Amino acid sequence: MASIDSINRFICIHGHFYQPPRENPWLEAIEKEGSAAPFHDWNERITAECYAPNARSRIMDDRGKIARISNNYEKISFNFGPTLLSWLDEHAGVALKGIQEADFLSQKNHQGHGNALAQAYNHIILPLAKDRDLLTQVRWAKAEFIKRFHRDPEGMWLPEAAVNLKTLTALNQEGIKFTILAPHQARRFRPTGENSWQDLQSNINPRRPYWCQLPNDQRITLFFYDGGLSHAIAFENLLQNGERLYHRLLSGFDSQDEGPQLVHVATDGESYGHHRPFGDMALAYALHLLEEDPSIRLTNYGWFLEHHPPQFEVEINENTSWSCCHGIERWRSDCSCRLGGPEQHQAWRAPLREGLDYLKNELDLLFENQGARFLKDPWQARDSYIQIILDRSTETLDRFFLDQGKKQPLSLPERVAVLKLLEMQRHGMLMFTSCGWFFDEISGLETTQILKYACRSIQLAKDFAKDVEEPFLNYLKKAPSNLKEIGNGAKIWEVKIRPNMVDLDRMIAHTAISSINKEDQTDLVYCYRISDRDQVILPQNGSHLSIGRMKVVSTVTMEEEKMIFSVLHFGGIDFQCLLKPFRTLEEYEALKQEMLTLYKTASLGDVYDWLKNQFGPRRFYLKDLFSEERQQQIEILLQDRLDNHLRVLGDWIKEDARTLVKLLDMGIVLPKPLTMALTLLMEQALQKGIEEAFSAAPRFEPLEAFFQRSLELGTPLPKEQIKQRILRSMKLAFEHITDYPDPEVLFAAISRVIRICKQNDVPLNLWNLQNSFLDVCRILPQTSLEAKAKYQAFAQEIDIPADIIRWEVG
Repeated sequence: MASIDSINRFICIHGHFYQPPRENPWLEAIEKEGSAAPFHDWNERITAECYAPNARSRIMDDRGKIARISNNYEKISFNFGPTLLSWLDEHAGVALKGIQEADFLSQKNHQGHGNALAQAYNHIILPLAKDRDLLTQVRWAKAEFIKRFHRDPEGMWLPEAAVNLKTLTALNQEGIKFTILAPHQARRFRPTGENSWQDLQSNINPRRPYWCQLPNDQRITLFFYDGGLSHAIAFENLLQNGERLYHRLLSGFDSQDEGPQLVHVATDGESYGHHRPFGDMALAYALHLLEEDPSIRLTNYGWFLEHHPPQFEVEINENTSWSCCHGIERWRSDCSCRLGGPEQHQAWRAPLREGLDYLKNELDLLFENQGARFLKDPWQARDSYIQIILDRSTETLDRFFLDQGKKQPLSLPERVAVLKLLEMQRHGMLMFTSCGWFFDEISGLETTQILKYACRSIQLAKDFAKDVEEPFLNYLKKAPSNLKEIGNGAKIWEVKIRPNMVDLDRMIAHTAISSINKEDQTDLVYCYRISDRDQVILPQNGSHLSIGRMKVVSTVTMEEEKMIFSVLHFGGIDFQCLLKPFRTLEEYEALKQEMLTLYKTASLGDVYDWLKNQFGPRRFYLKDLFSEERQQQIEILLQDRLDNHLRVLGDWIKEDARTLVKLLDMGIVLPKPLTMALTLLMEQALQKGIEEAFSAAPRFEPLEAFFQRSLELGTPLPKEQIKQRILRSMKLAFEHITDYPDPEVLFAAISRVIRICKQNDVPLNLWNLQNSFLDVCRILPQTSLEAKAKYQAFAQEIDIPADIIRWEVG
């Protein structure tokens, strides 16, 4: 085998892993996204399909069995969007741990150079950003990176690879050594030390790094990825076969060049499993073959730069990107870059950009003027605000106000004012997230998301007597939709954006209405803390009357409010909530007592008339609940009726069961009402079978009965639907493994369900089940030999080699 020193051929695969921030700006949480079903939202779905599998990708043997499990992140260069890292930290800790471990191990393998790169904070097009925002995006990105990977980043990925000299200068100023660009973004080059430039007739040689001189007499290194290879990975079928990927990567070398060469590619990381199902496995096998090849070496950019510094200089094509052939016009004009056909215009892009630029200028003036009242330097405070975004603990807040406050100490109202101003700035940058312009229609999810950030910023500005909503809407009126029923951006604002606004009153009403049909009371509702709660709920012939008090505090801005509330539930889905400022405990108790007395002697209508005189004019209804809670309330309210309907349907089906079976045997299509009834009943039977099978004391007869009934009725539920429901339930069971008296109870239950499914010709894909099991092994490590034996026995039953489970447990 050749020594490492004699190897001159190097390969680096870079994955840009990113999802736009999807959180509701008022709740700081992602609400359920129906298009991501059966997952809660797209972050969760793509984590299951891509981010988690790449931390534990399979390499199969000739028999189709797992030969080894590979952490792909340990062998490729990668960046994760900072907002995605924060989401992973809260919702997918095991996947994040695998990513972090990979960077740590890669440093050991590459003399201190880690595989992870940073990425500008929330994926705004940096050449279009204001100078201050550009610097803050880089500084926030560095802070997030340091928190996750415990080191300074060497390189930084630019959103959409959008670049100009101003952007590169900002990177250099903040200590970033290199970035990665597309080959067409190079304008001309020359050997270092020579005077004459060589204009590029085609793409630049991507197999070497280049110095780029900056206006401040500094320089930064640029790597230009192999465009053809990258395109083949992302858009062709190269990820169907790992061996084919391996050979294509080797073809990137120049056989005539005996000097050091770096063949490197860059694609969206989601290609490896989400865009291309099981693409992570092709990547894992290709990486395995590359590791076994003695003629090349897998590396990362930091290591290559240290050992093979640039011998050439380059000038870039200003204001270009990797995904718009017109430069950066995709994010400010109708440039014809689109996903659909030519019938889809993007005439809305320019007015949207102009409107948001106008809004940002107004927000910046307000921030600077108001922030100067409380802060030594408002813009320096904004850069430091990332520490609070990453950790909203009391200690971090105190340290921030001590460092940044103009006077000491700042009062609570002053702290609230500062936090509102900083949140206004945060959302003012989030509203420029690039995905808002990328797609074809202004009413799409991505554009409505950035408009929600704009709405939150406008709402916060109003707290400082600055109302810029109407001028902003004038820009949206000029932003035409492709859909006649939508019209323009102003209608989107009225229908999809403004109704989402949340204030403390609405949060109190949400909590009060939700409590009518819920026994458990939580102290944290999204990003609001509930305390000082008292409540009386009085039922009356299917209706309810409630009176109570509560205090709500935003964990983000620290603003708080204490209110008296009353909820009238007139039956069904008819709710109304009224609010009244809380002044004293004595006043509240007197009001409560008066209402209770009236309730005993008067009709509900009389009580309502009395309440209208006691409470403020604002009313809240079921529609004012946040989407997921609203859906849960509707299901609770309609459950009795649904159960009754299902009983009637069950009797109907039972009465005609023999007829139905005969009709099915004759191949006759059942009438639609019967088909719908069967589907509802079988879904209910499947749910009951799953619940019993994965209970603390498992029973399998209901699930077996479901399959027997399915066989008789010709499987009214699609097999794929059955599989997904069962596999998802297995995953949830693993997440609650500590609820079982012994892990072996769950192992036995899952093994039995797998056999039942196989016997009924519904074989399960064990991929996610294996991942869930390995996650459990890491979260609950078993140290005793007896415990390890149990885990290993179950591992073999779900086709995981024993030596792999020993590694996970150990």
